[in-house]
Amino acid sequence: MFLATFAILCGAETYTGMQTFSELHIEELRKYLELPQGIPSHDVFGDILSRVDIKAVNACFQIFTESLKEGEKKDTVVALDGKTIRRSQSKTHRAHHIETAYLSDKQIVLGQVAVDEKSNELSAIPELLEMLALKECTVTIDAMGTHDSIAKEIRKAGAEYILPVKENQPTLLEDIVLYAEDTVLRAKPAELKDEDRYAIQYDKGHGRIEKRECYLFDRVDWLNSRHTWTDLNGVAVIRSQRTMTDTGETSIINRYYIYSHKDMTAERFLSLQRKHWAIENNLHWCLDCCFHEDDMHVRLGHAAIVINALRKLCMQMLKADTSVKDSLAGKRQRCAWSFNYAISVASGYALASPVS
Repeated sequence: MFLATFAILCGAETYTGMQTFSELHIEELRKYLELPQGIPSHDVFGDILSRVDIKAVNACFQIFTESLKEGEKKDTVVALDGKTIRRSQSKTHRAHHIETAYLSDKQIVLGQVAVDEKSNELSAIPELLEMLALKECTVTIDAMGTHDSIAKEIRKAGAEYILPVKENQPTLLEDIVLYAEDTVLRAKPAELKDEDRYAIQYDKGHGRIEKRECYLFDRVDWLNSRHTWTDLNGVAVIRSQRTMTDTGETSIINRYYIYSHKDMTAERFLSLQRKHWAIENNLHWCLDCCFHEDDMHVRLGHAAIVINALRKLCMQMLKADTSVKDSLAGKRQRCAWSFNYAISVASGYALASPVS
């Protein structure tokens, strides 16, 4: 397991790559591992990683991430989202789908649960919530997780929730849209701002200018289904206006949310909701672009799930390293070129002293 993790840290992306890397560095590795039988073959790497207990791997991973989790501040956001490992399907199972909990502020993976396909994501969320210490955190999920049972589990864990409302909750969505169009969206922003029920943000980048306006309903007595959602305290609308800088083309999208927080403000809501996207931009994007996860043809057993956890472990090591100023991909390349640098990245988390 150490050889596989260390090889991935240093750029290996296949079982053969794990074997080749280990063989090329066997003398350096023997300072940390006894290796009485030498380096295992690529078939052995495949056999072991496909049979390792997934729950044991996740438990070890959580122990590691707990050490990085100290010192959380107010309005800590734990984002839940799923990602399918595209080429992990086989004749016996569908592509594995991993539901991950991500501490957005510190960019730390807190836990993960694997399911066979995205349609089973809803059943994985309660299991993931039970694994985590969420007291006083804010849990954000995509629309698939907007369900009254999920809201109940989040509040049971002592956390707050922000849940998007889309077509999978048609009655709730229709009620919110109709009320929003008749009331708050017709009001003058200046009046709402004085009540902390309106805020605006601007972003420029990637060839576009985006204006985001947040409108809050801090009363929900008008909502027929309000008692269905545990501790529902408000509704929010975020209106996003995107203008392409090259063509001037503009589009406007309204997104709707429910939340459990008391004394919420529009500015705070915008900040909390923006943090949810860290799981897409700083985790899932990195797995694909820096570790090339979707190009990996790993199908035997549940090896794809185990290797996904090892990639996330390597990502945490690279992000935690402050000895050089470089991108994630750049640090991984440095590990490939310098065994000593790779050891320095891993030493604080993987090996404190030689082990057998």
